[in-house]
Amino acid sequence: MTHVPRWTLLLAGMLVLPLPLAGQVRLEYSANNESVFREAVARFDSGRVRDAAVGFDRCVTEFPAGHRITAAYVMKGKSLYRLGENLEAAKTLKTFLARFPWSTYVPDAELTLGLIYVRIERPEEGMDMFLAALRTLTPLAPPRLVAGIEAAMDSTVETRLGPAPLRRFLAKAGTAPERSYLWLKIAQREASAGDPVASGVALDSLTGRYPGNRFGPEAAALRARLTARSNVKLGILLPLMRKAEPSAAKEVGNEVYEGVQFALERYGRDPGRRITVTSETRDTERDPSIATAAARELADIPEVVGVVGPVFSPEVTSAAAVTNARGLPLVTPTANANGIAAIGRYVFQANPDYDARGRAMARYAVQQRGFRTLAVLAPSDTYARFLAEAFIREAGRLGARLISVQWYQRGTSDMKPQLAAIRRAGMLEGVDAKLSFGGKVKPSTLMKFADLGVPLKRIDSLMNRSSVISARQLLGPRARALLDSMEIPVVYDESHVDSLEYPVETIDALYAPISGADEIGIVSSQIVYFHFQTQVLGSGEWDSFAELNANRRYADGIVFESDTSIDTTGGAYAAFADSFAVRFGKKPSKNALFGYDTAGMMLRLIGNGAATREALERALAGLRDYRGVHSRIALGPERVNDALTVLRYEQDEIHEVGSVDAGSGEEGAGSGGLRR
Repeated sequence: MTHVPRWTLLLAGMLVLPLPLAGQVRLEYSANNESVFREAVARFDSGRVRDAAVGFDRCVTEFPAGHRITAAYVMKGKSLYRLGENLEAAKTLKTFLARFPWSTYVPDAELTLGLIYVRIERPEEGMDMFLAALRTLTPLAPPRLVAGIEAAMDSTVETRLGPAPLRRFLAKAGTAPERSYLWLKIAQREASAGDPVASGVALDSLTGRYPGNRFGPEAAALRARLTARSNVKLGILLPLMRKAEPSAAKEVGNEVYEGVQFALERYGRDPGRRITVTSETRDTERDPSIATAAARELADIPEVVGVVGPVFSPEVTSAAAVTNARGLPLVTPTANANGIAAIGRYVFQANPDYDARGRAMARYAVQQRGFRTLAVLAPSDTYARFLAEAFIREAGRLGARLISVQWYQRGTSDMKPQLAAIRRAGMLEGVDAKLSFGGKVKPSTLMKFADLGVPLKRIDSLMNRSSVISARQLLGPRARALLDSMEIPVVYDESHVDSLEYPVETIDALYAPISGADEIGIVSSQIVYFHFQTQVLGSGEWDSFAELNANRRYADGIVFESDTSIDTTGGAYAAFADSFAVRFGKKPSKNALFGYDTAGMMLRLIGNGAATREALERALAGLRDYRGVHSRIALGPERVNDALTVLRYEQDEIHEVGSVDAGSGEEGAGSGGLRR
């Protein structure tokens, strides 16, 4: 059975009222018309709606000038609406509105037409009709009709319309009652969407522009709820290890905590903030089981809308499983292991993971620098393997050629086998193949040359003379690729391949992710020894000025990614660092900057209205460009920061030369900042 809103039934009986006098059309009383109309109304009231529709149609067709014509049109439209015949109902009501725009039944027709629009999933047109019905009401309109129109509007707003379409209605609303109603509904919808700031602004507009409006009690109640929701908490889950002896892990946790504290204090001093944020701190003690229990405690506090931390991947993984299950957003500022954010939609990594780092360097190499021929040298038994594998996948996807991939074990000091193999591949890449037409050449091979466009006369001539010819001379600059694709046997001149006297110039870039800065000297010196003239690309572990400077003879010109880029010569950073030093008695460490930027990012989103767990999750998922102190944060579709800075070590200095977004493929020119 078709469900009909209660207010529609209440309005049906109103149309049996006598038709008011109207000068525009001369209507005549007819006893037969009255009898047919009343019988149709009785059928409508008893639920025999189809029979009622037939009776009202008789009034329209048999008594076109009858005194019940306007009521009959509207009741026919209502009957057809009840029967679910939306198109016929709409046609009937539109005909009525066109023929009898002066009728006092116009608001009834507009209400029903609006309900039809809502039913057929055109809610904005439905809302247009409801607002039109309000405008055409007369002072003598029955209270039930007014209530029915407002009930239809409320239902449509609450179930079909968000703040954006309501603001469009506001732009064309013509009366103060309409505008005050819309401001109230915008405030309510913004609150439902988890944006208390926007809701408060809408309430301010309502009370400021329309003092004395009739929505005072509702507005006051909503404002009270917003005030209660404007005091939220940010959970802090870090390895503070307050009872433990000093250690590197304890230092990391406390430095991140200082950054988070500083962000909270700065936010609290902002005079424009509308939402108060305090903190709720738990110590993980660098124990995954304690981190799990602490995450559960934070999730049990309704005021906690998000969590900063933990910092180490095992703790993050255990804590994130809890917070994700409870719908509590968690952002780890430093953990960069693959797969953490994949735990669920409420888990975010503010630091790029291994996969993002490898993809970023592949995008930089192929898309920004135009490198097409690549090689890889990487340790096989550390996380650097993940970077190398991501680089290989992305470079291949972008169309580059990987001519050699070589692995070594962490701690290896002699990389001769690996670099010799890369050198050989590079030298062969540059050697012109020789094609021999002497002796017996298979007919299938000769046909392959013909398929590649070599004229048959040329092939016969080469065969007759038993020629040995350069592949490039015969097939052009793409000879090597063409021969490989057709699997044609070739002979190479390898006289220079193993001689270190000749440089390798055919490899555009060699990607060498390392596991620690202690490998910089070993890897860079041996690349130089094997006479590679190529651009060396590195991972973030190359970002050690001390090691690079100690090996400047070999490392000069290397390009590598970094999750941190600070222009220490800029005035903005100097002011920040001075302010931090006044508060904590020391300059901010890299870990403190991670904590500051992660907390600052979340506080900005909360301050902009994402003051619930659901709203904060949506805001984080849509964050594509947050400019922090230490670097940019761009949370891609996988909820991992994809933004990395590209640096170059050159002439005893580290310069920023570019940036790359591993998620969207966007690259940017460097800022030219200098790091020492």
